[in-house]
Amino acid sequence: MRTKRVWVVAASMAALAGQLAYAHTELAGSMPADKAVLEAAPTEVMLHFSEPVRLTAVTVQKEGESKQSLGALPRDASEHFVLPAPGLENGHYTVGWRALSEDTHVMTGEFAFTVGASAAASPQEHAAAPAHESHSGHSGH
Repeated sequence: MRTKRVWVVAASMAALAGQLAYAHTELAGSMPADKAVLEAAPTEVMLHFSEPVRLTAVTVQKEGESKQSLGALPRDASEHFVLPAPGLENGHYTVGWRALSEDTHVMTGEFAFTVGASAAASPQEHAAAPAHESHSGHSGH
């Protein structure tokens, strides 16, 4: 019985350690910043993570239009990425990203920004949920 308890405690500690490691890597900042209102369209999108990740997808989507990929993604893991943005016009945009952390967890997130003061004052106020990140991994997290 004691051996079984030791195994259960060890398994629980290993799961907790995995959860703690899993919770550390996050999007630490972006340019444009989440909910930013810009006078002019950015020519690039910057993502800064708390630890090195490998980007597997980055898209930008103007409200009411299709998603566009933000160019070829770097193959190497890094904390900081600068990607060229396609010709953006006035409007509300959402940048979505997916990354693989060094501990093999898949993370996704998004942030939004607005280009043009008239778009920000539009009666169709951008009512998106706050920026979010979600984590998923091979072990069902």
